[in-house]
Amino acid sequence: MAKKILVACGTAIATSTVVAKKIEKICKEKGIDCMTVQCKASEALSKAKTLKPDVIVSTTQIPEGSGVPVINGRSFLTGVKLQETIDELMEVLGK
Repeated sequence: MAKKILVACGTAIATSTVVAKKIEKICKEKGIDCMTVQCKASEALSKAKTLKPDVIVSTTQIPEGSGVPVINGRSFLTGVKLQETIDELMEVLGK
């Protein structure tokens, strides 16, 4: 079954698209079947309730209370500490 990854950013347009594509590529390389869904940070909690993702990757601060692990996804944009973020994502996804 595909891992569900909710990708949140300020407007759910450009930034979340870049991050989602990078996550999909990394997961494919590691043999993980995944599905990414993009949303605005302000929608993250309500989306998490309906989608029930395995993890939320956000490039901005999101409200707490989803009950889902949240990973800071800024490194997918900047490249700074990218491997640490990838390792954290793989740990959460159980790979």
